[in-house]
Amino acid sequence: MRSFSQIYIMAVFGVKFRLGLIDRVWKLQLYSVMGNTLNNIDGTVAVRIGGIADHVHVLFTTQGLVAEAEIIRKLKSDSSRWINEHRLTVGRFAWQDGNARFSYSVNDIAQIIRYIDNQEEHHRRFSFREELDKLLQHSGMAYNGYNLPDEPA
Repeated sequence: MRSFSQIYIMAVFGVKFRLGLIDRVWKLQLYSVMGNTLNNIDGTVAVRIGGIADHVHVLFTTQGLVAEAEIIRKLKSDSSRWINEHRLTVGRFAWQDGNARFSYSVNDIAQIIRYIDNQEEHHRRFSFREELDKLLQHSGMAYNGYNLPDEPA
């Protein structure tokens, strides 16, 4: 029998020091670069990418042929290289260390896409930390006593 696998993952990660460096002028190009990176990883397909100036949400499917950590490493590396090569920020652009990843059922995908598409509206009411706390709580992950990457202890 052939092996079948399709895993939906939403990764969330921020700009280093949570600086609002992702500009509206070029953010769609950035999302396209990120989508191309995902689509060029064996068994991985970009579904939706969005966010605000200081962080992104990346929804993708994977067949599990490449480790999630390697997918995120490649995604962050390629996208930060593109930003720096095009000199889109003053100084060197970098993503924060770490990320949060959440898995979803195919039945949840339409709702997750709406959630990603509504980040601007969502963050008029909630901070990044409040959003992450809510995502961690909803997923059932233990998260007491954590610091966000690049956040002072």
